[in-house]
Amino acid sequence: MMKNLINGILISTFGLGVAPAYSQDPGANNIKINNHNEHNINMLQCVRTALEKHSGAVIEAEFEKTEDKLIFEVEIQGKDGKNWEIICDAITGDVIKDEEDKEDKKEGEKNKQ
Repeated sequence: MMKNLINGILISTFGLGVAPAYSQDPGANNIKINNHNEHNINMLQCVRTALEKHSGAVIEAEFEKTEDKLIFEVEIQGKDGKNWEIICDAITGDVIKDEEDKEDKKEGEKNKQ
């Protein structure tokens, strides 16, 4: 019985120390990163996934809040000469969007002229 009590206390104590990676002030758009390691691991995983899909160089990796999600947006300049935009859900790591960024290509063409 004493062993169960001690295990219960340990589980409760450690359970209280676990916080979600992100929290948000309900009255503002401020996002607080509670777990920096988890945030960095999730961002690196999104960058890794982006590079697996489109080998090349990372141009930008950005953390953003959309209307309903927290996301990582990764821009890749592919070895194929195309610019790619990969968006991952910051919490689940799932790829939400993976498409050629034609807008960047048009801007680059305008700057050459």
